[in-house]
Amino acid sequence: MTEESELVQLILENFSEILRYLQQQYDELPPELKKVVESIDFLDLEVDSLLINKREVYEIVAKFLQENLNEELPLCLDATHIICGEDDPRLLREKTGDAEKIAEDAKELILTIKVHYELLKNFTYNRKTEIFYQKKNQPAVKKVEEELDWDRLPGNVRSSYLIKGQKISTLKLYPIE
Repeated sequence: MTEESELVQLILENFSEILRYLQQQYDELPPELKKVVESIDFLDLEVDSLLINKREVYEIVAKFLQENLNEELPLCLDATHIICGEDDPRLLREKTGDAEKIAEDAKELILTIKVHYELLKNFTYNRKTEIFYQKKNQPAVKKVEEELDWDRLPGNVRSSYLIKGQKISTLKLYPIE
């Protein structure tokens, strides 16, 4: 790894902390750096953490569908958006007719989809995506666990902890109630 790529990786890993520091030290920053800080829309960063989480979870579900329905991943992603009721245009592509059929097949296969966010230590969280489904007429579950930093959590999970002290948040993606 080159020095430049190591620096880029370090910045990416600590981006939120760097931005907070720059905001706190704003008055002492050189004019060029002040312009950079001013150009960053901090409200969009919050939205992006939710968007990033949605993309990652939808990809997990889509890969599950791909494995179980033997369909192409883009179609399975479209079907995932359909069954989860996703309407954010930043996530959606133009659907093909096949996506609707795959969504119907997915509804026959999947019983429920839940995502759990559990506080670990030092403000890291475990995100567990659970897909409950029928396998040979028996209930089965596919679990995918990932560790996330505080800054990568959806805003509603963070505020649930900060406001209510909630250490576990569960979101039900399917079926939609």
